[in-house]
Amino acid sequence: MLGLTSVCVFLFSALALAVNSGYSLGALVLLLASSWLLWKRPRLNLQRRDYLLLGTLLLYFAIFTANMLYHSDPARELDMPLRALLAVPVLLLLIAYPPRPEAWWSGLAIGAIAGAALAFHQFHPNIPIRPQAATSNPIHYGNVSMLFGLMSLCGLEWARTQRQRLAWILLLLAGCLAGIFGSILSGSRGGWIAMPVCLIILALQHARIHGKRYFIITLTLLVGLIVAAYNMPHSPIHQRAAIAVSELEKFEDTGNVDTSVGQRIEMWRTALDMSSQNILLGIGRTGYLSQKQVLVDEGKMSKGVGEYTNAHNDYIDALVKRGITGLLTLLVLFLVPLALFARALRQSVPAAQPYALAGVVLCTSYIIFGLTTSSLTLNIGIIMLVFPMVILWAMLRQQERTA
Repeated sequence: MLGLTSVCVFLFSALALAVNSGYSLGALVLLLASSWLLWKRPRLNLQRRDYLLLGTLLLYFAIFTANMLYHSDPARELDMPLRALLAVPVLLLLIAYPPRPEAWWSGLAIGAIAGAALAFHQFHPNIPIRPQAATSNPIHYGNVSMLFGLMSLCGLEWARTQRQRLAWILLLLAGCLAGIFGSILSGSRGGWIAMPVCLIILALQHARIHGKRYFIITLTLLVGLIVAAYNMPHSPIHQRAAIAVSELEKFEDTGNVDTSVGQRIEMWRTALDMSSQNILLGIGRTGYLSQKQVLVDEGKMSKGVGEYTNAHNDYIDALVKRGITGLLTLLVLFLVPLALFARALRQSVPAAQPYALAGVVLCTSYIIFGLTTSSLTLNIGIIMLVFPMVILWAMLRQQERTA
């Protein structure tokens, strides 16, 4: 069974960005494998921390589902929170039969490299089509690619202890660069905001272990990377940054909402206005879309903005559709796992810290991604949060048990 979970974990990351619905295939195999628990019923020896993580996933599913039923939203709305529920048996499976570390770290790096290779094949500087690898959305591809790149860096401390040390370090560094490169190609600006924050977290962790010089070195490399990426020929960062500034100026000067920035600001403003109608429980997806259509019909909202089914911000989207209850539940989904991983990063054994660090990077990245897009309203968004979360937690717990 250990071999099966290792293969599943490897495929989950390795196929995520380079194969159509690759992230779903890996998650499905892990879910099917969890049925083994019903047959074998192994001793799990769960701790309070495990129950907190399990409870967080169950709470998100329960509150979202109850709110959906209260507002009579369409049944397909259940599809996204269901992923959090399905991650629960996967967590129990991986605690019982933890995968090999090599499966996780190699799958992560290979997934980033494969996704970036496909995105590079799709990239044409003179054609305004943003690469999205094998996903259906360049924003979510760019965010997940950046996430893979940053989490690959978290494995360097693990790689330093391996027999094939140099090979593992090179593979993880290649995964890091490929992940960041893929995000740059996608033009997804949310991932670029997460990168410096997460690199500072990584620098602080390495400084704590190896000395302050690592913090200075990392900050120097960060500045160099940003400057190089901004000034490279046909740089998407340069182009997208210039577009963002231009669109913001147009919105401030003329109220133009027919641009990416203008549409986001308009969606945020109208969603916040609507949320006041039922601040506790929100107005549901159905109510949100119907009220947007009314504004479009009255000429108070452009048709382009009215066509979006979410507010392009996880927090505002949760507030308008699910109210304060939904917003608090979303914050619990982000912050409780973040606190668990951060505590393990400070207090756990050295062998567990790479997984704790990757968990901190995962939760921090999603907190930032959610500021400019609705990460959890698409399959790839929710899956690439909850499944890496339970994989990393199970591997962290395994390292603690064997220390």
